[in-house]
Amino acid sequence: MFERILVPLDGSRFSARALRYGIEVARHFSAEVILIRVVPPASLTVVTAPPEAVGSPVATEISAQAADTKNRNNIYRAHRYLRRKIRELAAKDIKGSHHVALGSPAESIMNCCRKADVDLIVMTTHGRSGLKRAFAGSVTDEVIRSSGVPVLVIRPGGKRHK
Repeated sequence: MFERILVPLDGSRFSARALRYGIEVARHFSAEVILIRVVPPASLTVVTAPPEAVGSPVATEISAQAADTKNRNNIYRAHRYLRRKIRELAAKDIKGSHHVALGSPAESIMNCCRKADVDLIVMTTHGRSGLKRAFAGSVTDEVIRSSGVPVLVIRPGGKRHK
């Protein structure tokens, strides 16, 4: 039923809980686990310069270079993190691969889902509700509404129902 399972990870312990569920589903269906980590693009940094230099092409170039360097470093760290997780999967005899994307989390997850022909997404939600959710939005909600595939959502804490 499930051949490819996508598990988005953000590096937190909480998001790693989704991987445990993804592993169990993968074992049951002999499925591949695809890990994704989305790196938000670095914003242009403010360059400390005399007022007459602010907005100049040189200041803009320096800011762009700093953002590019930060993006490359964050992408490198994301690949390193996911390669560790892939080794953990291999140790459990589960086929795995990984993808790092630079951009919007929900959009990047859905793009990966389509490109990899994913059958299931396993991800966490922070459990926000009400106004916090309305203002902050929810990557999980957007993925549920737009992905077109089943999404297994792992909620924080709470009681387990039997």
